[in-house]
Amino acid sequence: MVVSSSRKGLFLTNKSSVGELSRPVNIEEVCARLAGFRSPQAAAAVSELRARPDDVFISTYSKSGTTWMQQIVHQLRSGCSTDFEEISCVVPWLESAVDMNIDPHADQPFRFRAFKCHLLHKDLPVGGRYITVFRDPIDVLSSFYRFFEGWWFEEGSINIDEFAATLYIQGSAAGRHWDHLVDWWHKIDSEDTLVLCYEDMLLAPDKAVEVVADFLKLDISDAALQCAVNNCSREYMLKNSHQFDEHVLRDIRDPVWGLPPGGASGKVAGKSHASSKPSDETLRALDDVWQKTVGQSLGFEHYAAFRGALPNVLGVVRG
Repeated sequence: MVVSSSRKGLFLTNKSSVGELSRPVNIEEVCARLAGFRSPQAAAAVSELRARPDDVFISTYSKSGTTWMQQIVHQLRSGCSTDFEEISCVVPWLESAVDMNIDPHADQPFRFRAFKCHLLHKDLPVGGRYITVFRDPIDVLSSFYRFFEGWWFEEGSINIDEFAATLYIQGSAAGRHWDHLVDWWHKIDSEDTLVLCYEDMLLAPDKAVEVVADFLKLDISDAALQCAVNNCSREYMLKNSHQFDEHVLRDIRDPVWGLPPGGASGKVAGKSHASSKPSDETLRALDDVWQKTVGQSLGFEHYAAFRGALPNVLGVVRG
């Protein structure tokens, strides 16, 4: 296996496959394949990493604005550099960096290191700076399902209710969403942690960039800030969606997972689809999990109450 490197990332120049590649058509096969989502070496790298005081860990639950936040942090620290193949080549996914042939211990080209994660705070290296973004679990489910459909299973072969019951409510490689909310709640007033809501960011995307810059204590010009705002807009990221679609990870790991090339995994959301709307039964199941986790631990009856109790650092009107 030969690896080449450049400013734009690290790539396998020799890919190998095991057996016949196919996309699963049932939830059991998806779960079986996901058991090997990352190598033991990649998983071990998380506990081995020693955080530097200026390291930034963007740790969200999946489909909660992670890619957007990666782009915000990178644009701010790099002076609006767009010279990257895919965002996780320059803001590595900590848990999967080794599997992308990226050394998480190494320096990064810009003023501080930044990592994407889907980890609880208690599982992260101590001593760095942390950004987390919360999002309504119902919306996360729909986005998660659309992300998997066409990549991890054939389109139309698994419905969202099956997906919710097995991969969302029971937990994925990223754990369970509700446990993430409970774990990170205790960091909302910490100086080393910035806590945002995805819904607030949608209401004030320009302000979100400014708040992140302030949290990172970056002294940047108004022009540089406006450039970052432009490059982090939904319009820019949709237009350049290939830089935000995990294709580098997929090129390397799809053969290991037994998946054929060409699977869709867009991360910058377009319009939602009726097929990604859960049934009433699934909505009741999601509420039941909420009550048994977030409700019992923190006392919030639903996500709106949880969100309403968070610091409103973007100054939005929360309906």
